[in-house]
Amino acid sequence: MKTEAALAHGHPLTVAAVVGSFSVALGLVVRVSGVMAGAEEGLLRRYQEAGFSITEAGQPWWSLLVLLGLSYGVALLLLEVPGTGRRVLLASSLLVLFAAASPVVALWGVFWSPLAALLSGVWSAFSATMWANHHPMPCEYVEVPGEGKVISIADEQERRTG
Repeated sequence: MKTEAALAHGHPLTVAAVVGSFSVALGLVVRVSGVMAGAEEGLLRRYQEAGFSITEAGQPWWSLLVLLGLSYGVALLLLEVPGTGRRVLLASSLLVLFAAASPVVALWGVFWSPLAALLSGVWSAFSATMWANHHPMPCEYVEVPGEGKVISIADEQERRTG
């Protein structure tokens, strides 16, 4: 870990807002353009063939909220975690959990395709990780204790006996 905090980017929230906004824009463009419509229909068919009693094929009203939360949340979370390996592990774990939410929601008869949200989440994770690799983040610096912050055990014992 580095010890010079002066070089750190002091505003991870600003970076998360920018990265998340681009990711949301990507997800919305994909959703509105219908690029993944065929894949979503295939996913719906697989759920119905597997025995899920899904009646409506449209996306629920909260799918946009999931896309927003995942895009901004992943960016902010990854910018606050030190180390590329940890970022990759955390991002992949989150994205797998979000993908696994689709069949769980299908148990209630609601079809939710996570494809656009996952694409946004992947882009958000990739962008946040690349940003953090090229711009030092505050979480990656260790504060070196200065005078008065840490009292040595030897100094404390000397003060008591002295």
